[in-house]
Amino acid sequence: MTGVLVALCAVAGGASGLLLRPVVDRVTAERSPGRPPTGRSRLTAPLTAALFGATAWGFGWTWSLPAYLALAAFLVVLTLIDVDTKTLPRRMVWAAGATGVGLLAAASVAAGEPERIIVAAIGATIAFVLLCALHILAPGGLGFGDVRLGAVLGWYLGWQSLPLVMTGLMAAFVVGAVIGVALMAFGRAGRRTEVPFGPALAIGAFLVLLAAPVAGPTPLF
Repeated sequence: MTGVLVALCAVAGGASGLLLRPVVDRVTAERSPGRPPTGRSRLTAPLTAALFGATAWGFGWTWSLPAYLALAAFLVVLTLIDVDTKTLPRRMVWAAGATGVGLLAAASVAAGEPERIIVAAIGATIAFVLLCALHILAPGGLGFGDVRLGAVLGWYLGWQSLPLVMTGLMAAFVVGAVIGVALMAFGRAGRRTEVPFGPALAIGAFLVLLAAPVAGPTPLF
């Protein structure tokens, strides 16, 4: 059954990615007028397909699966936009948050675990406060778009398990450091080059989520 689910979700992810690619192109063009397209949007479909398959493999037939598939789609779009424009569209970040609140609240009720809603809210608050403090203490190092995205990811991480919030944030900083070192090693960035942190947040949090799906709710089957 798991193999079938993975295949179905991967196909759905590829189809969703094809529909989302024009969104990436439009938002990127709006936020970087005059710059020629980088062509990174062509990665939207394969990345979404891969993440949908990985999410299905990690979570299986659970009530929370639709929420984390939606998160995967949002993170692909936000990451590609952030890489090209160094911005995270506010409305899109809040749309990801609203989707997560709705779907995971429904999953909590369906699984008979309504307390997860409170824990998820605590997770979002912790992530927001910590990243907001960094934003204030280190101006220019962390944009407020990253703070918003961190709060959204805190909701998804907290719903799984509250300790995962800190783990996800720490993983994001590790991923960010690795990306920075790799860019410098290949001559794509210097010590003063501004590197968007959104992709690191997305990758770190999602890796943690996939590594700890056992904390999820009762399976559907």
